[in-house]
Amino acid sequence: MQKLRFTLCSVFLLSGVVSCGDDSDPIEDPKTESCEVADIDACRIDQKGCALSNGEAACVECTSGMYANEEGSCAGIGGEPLAHDFAEFTTQPGEEVLGLCQSWTLDNDTELWVNAVELEQNEMSHHSNWTFVPEDHFDGPDGVWDCDERNYDQLSAAVAGGVLYAQSTQALREVQKFPDGAAVRIPPRSRIIGDVHLLNVGSEPVTGNVKMTIFTIPTDDVKVKLAPFHMTYDGLAIPPLATSRFEGTCELATKFEQSAGEPIGMKLYYGLPHTHKLGTRFFLQAVGGARDGEYLLDVHGFNGEARGRYYDPPVDLAGITSLRFGCEFQNPRDETVHWGFGDQEMCEMLGFIESPVAFESRVDEAAADGTDGDVQVFTSPCSTIMIPWAEK
Repeated sequence: MQKLRFTLCSVFLLSGVVSCGDDSDPIEDPKTESCEVADIDACRIDQKGCALSNGEAACVECTSGMYANEEGSCAGIGGEPLAHDFAEFTTQPGEEVLGLCQSWTLDNDTELWVNAVELEQNEMSHHSNWTFVPEDHFDGPDGVWDCDERNYDQLSAAVAGGVLYAQSTQALREVQKFPDGAAVRIPPRSRIIGDVHLLNVGSEPVTGNVKMTIFTIPTDDVKVKLAPFHMTYDGLAIPPLATSRFEGTCELATKFEQSAGEPIGMKLYYGLPHTHKLGTRFFLQAVGGARDGEYLLDVHGFNGEARGRYYDPPVDLAGITSLRFGCEFQNPRDETVHWGFGDQEMCEMLGFIESPVAFESRVDEAAADGTDGDVQVFTSPCSTIMIPWAEK
């Protein structure tokens, strides 16, 4: 499997979203002390802060080393930064680059606890997924290399090491920030590996690269060790000239108890959705328990912005039986669109949870399931595998 395609965003997408710009020097209206909660939430959908300009709320891009916090401000990420610049690429208009990997051997003699990852890119990176593995896995020099030549695939890498980060579609800058005290553990002597997926959507050649910065915290400050999960609808068959929804309900409680030896208990800390330009909605919904029917993510539209969302406090999912997820698409073409690269589509997410197990859920088919107004609905059974994570 060439790509695991981790791709995971807000709790609510509010109607009447404010107009967002890059006003870095807001002028506050003396009658208003700060942005309203609705304005803050609308800006944070795209990882932007909220500021007042002439009394009107406006979304503000956070700069390097900053993230949009719950209060709507651009705040320092915190932690100890460790940065790496990856190789430079040049792409021609319309060119797509796939099948390459790039690596960064950390030479770390001690474990690293990663509380945040910042990725900045100007190379037309369409999407990238990043894992970490023992430094002797997929061995060879760092830099750019053919993934197949080293038999690299993301599922094997995730099991051997772990999952670090995923990028929103075409996002130029994105911060994956966890609440204070929560972190992903990278063991000693590890290397970070990312897949290369470039798509030049412009009309001119583009030359650029990716810069990744991980922000670590001391071991004594770690309160929660996070595990990843991934959900994907691989059986897409998006009908032509129509609006459609593809959804799957993934039973978790039974498999969780079988794997962990205890009733299901997990807390959601971060989520990132992934579709291409035909995607008009991604949603994640709790099934069962006290949160039955609650939308944990409900993100509308595709805009090339950073859509990753952290939850502080985390969302307690104890007692759920399943997670339901799906995507809606508007297909203006006269042909069916399937899962794939280029002009095809995807519907998936990456998340991080407090849990003794990680999991991978997948829907491989699409069966018609009636309509919801003018929306054609498709669904199929979901398969899930659980991976013990407590000892990693």
